Amino acid sequence: MAEPEEEIKEGGIETPVPQADNYSDKYVIIKNKYKVAIRSPLPLLDMPNAEAFHAEEIGAPEHKIFALICHPDLPIRKDHIKTRVGLKSDGLMPLVATEVAYWPPFEEKTVVLIYDRPLGGRVFPPNNKSPLLPKEEAELVSRWVRPMLMGIANISNRALTHRSIRPDNLYYMDTDKTHVVWGDALTAPPGYDQPATFETIEAMMCLPEGRGNGAISNDLYALGATLVCLAIGHNPVEGLSDAELLELKIKKGSYAALIGEERVPLALIELLRGLLSDAVEQRWDISSTQLWIDGRRMTPVQGKTTKTSQRPFLFNEIEHFSYRGLALSFARKWDLAADAIRSEKLQTWVMRGFDDKDTAEAIGKAIDIAMTSFAVKERQDDYLVSRVCMILDPKAPLRMRNICFFPDALGWMLAYTVLQEKDTKPLIGIIMTGFLESWYEIQGDRVQAQHIKGLQATLQKPDLGVGLERIMYDLNDGLPCLSPLVKKDYVDDIRALLPALEEAAKKVNPHRTEPIDRHIAAFIAIKFGAKLTDQMALINSPKENVSIQGILNIYAALQWTFGPERVHALCSWIGTRVQPIIDSYHNLEKRQQLEKNLPRYVRRGSLSELSRFLDDKDERVTDITQFEQARADFSKLADEIDYLDGNRDDRERQGLVFGNQIAATISFAIALLTMFLLLLKRFL
Repeated sequence: MAEPEEEIKEGGIETPVPQADNYSDKYVIIKNKYKVAIRSPLPLLDMPNAEAFHAEEIGAPEHKIFALICHPDLPIRKDHIKTRVGLKSDGLMPLVATEVAYWPPFEEKTVVLIYDRPLGGRVFPPNNKSPLLPKEEAELVSRWVRPMLMGIANISNRALTHRSIRPDNLYYMDTDKTHVVWGDALTAPPGYDQPATFETIEAMMCLPEGRGNGAISNDLYALGATLVCLAIGHNPVEGLSDAELLELKIKKGSYAALIGEERVPLALIELLRGLLSDAVEQRWDISSTQLWIDGRRMTPVQGKTTKTSQRPFLFNEIEHFSYRGLALSFARKWDLAADAIRSEKLQTWVMRGFDDKDTAEAIGKAIDIAMTSFAVKERQDDYLVSRVCMILDPKAPLRMRNICFFPDALGWMLAYTVLQEKDTKPLIGIIMTGFLESWYEIQGDRVQAQHIKGLQATLQKPDLGVGLERIMYDLNDGLPCLSPLVKKDYVDDIRALLPALEEAAKKVNPHRTEPIDRHIAAFIAIKFGAKLTDQMALINSPKENVSIQGILNIYAALQWTFGPERVHALCSWIGTRVQPIIDSYHNLEKRQQLEKNLPRYVRRGSLSELSRFLDDKDERVTDITQFEQARADFSKLADEIDYLDGNRDDRERQGLVFGNQIAATISFAIALLTMFLLLLKRFL
């Protein structure tokens, strides 16, 4: 499949986009080092939300690798990428390289992951029906359990969780099938691809995108469920729906629900009991599991997941004997639950069935708060059912009608909802109306409850750079900018924003399209930090000249910091919108000069130069000073004119008096002169 070297170097994101009928024998180049064959899929290595393709290292074809192409409409786990790329860790498939690249079948850019290729394939291929684990304990531990635990431990040591621990994500790295590793955990939100079998009871309740990063205990639980499947050769509960399996786990406990009547190796029973404990505080951690591997045998505690009552609570024609089961039923029949909660029967059942005064009082308080805080019955019901579900099952995720998620997954939920073009109003309502605060209050986490107040304040602001978009980028470090202007360029790094806008500028109508929107502003605000706080304030000014100057200054700062050196199309785009800046000068000659020289600065492609040209500080000071002086001179002249125009009658009267006085004086002087001349003539 190799191509001539000069053709290979033409691949990657810098090459023209190939036509739909010209993909054959073409490659996408990653990091100028790896080539991914567009027409060579590897379906046996696919992930549920990422397709696998053949890849080669240029100059080192003996290095066996493959590529996973992430779907651009699904958020990925960039926190893992930063930590794992190039890192060799026992028990984990090595991540060789990653890059954002144009993928022709998608007709847009996306993340491409390059992994070392597992030469032995999947450990547990689809439709497998044969046990894989040996009965001999020594081989079981050394070949399987130890490396599987090592992979989870190596993830944990980096303050991460895998959240994709399951049989079909376990691979043989060697052809002899002796070296097992866990596969990809990056191509979807944490837990998103996990079948219900491998998720804890609490995580099963969530929407797939709302399961959150969880804790290492989630991975260890999944390890236990995976060992069950490997030991018996199939998923023992694959015939059950997720809802049926959840009810079974709640009723019997995970260990009993998964094992059922199946036979597993005696050597595994103790380990499985420890890993599949539904009580997190009783579930084995890495240290406990390592002790078991080292030969120290313990007796795991398999307590019941919830307390039960001898008295049933009848709801929706079903008898409930536990808080957790009732809370789950309330969440499934939301509209019926509110009336059941308002009745005295629930509090009576809590008191008589559990002798639980605190819970009964908490339910009564929730009813009072709902009645006094909300005027609309629907909102009363929503608060009441959600709050009571938290009270009855505090370890469960936050539930609000058909939305159910752990609050640490809020960022994933927002990103997923926007990427899938779904309605964000329900999530906004959950943030703004106190549901998140209530959940953290039940958990006793005041710090996070206070953090939610900060989110509420941000959400309420209508300005560019804040609002829902600001929260979304703040909570998702790896989320690309979702502005329609640059979405297909997968801009997940601030340094790539201006090049993407430069390409967008070549296609848009500059007179009808704004060069910045809510997504771009929020992305810059999060990625560039407080350096542009003042400029962010400018872009929200009601004065058009101030707003466009703020946009120009922001983009100029990005170009100055990250490049590229020239952005001619973007400069031209912004240049069509700077007339209000020119008009803001008072001096007519200055405006004419700016209009004359503007095309020359636009053609340079430097936003910094354009910004300085349009907003020279010294010129601004001179313009303002001269304008103020002109205003003062004009005001003085206007006052004089007003004085003259406003006192015309008085001036006429004064003129007559003054004229009479002058006339009298002149007449008297003439009379005196006449008398003097007559006397002089007489004496002469």
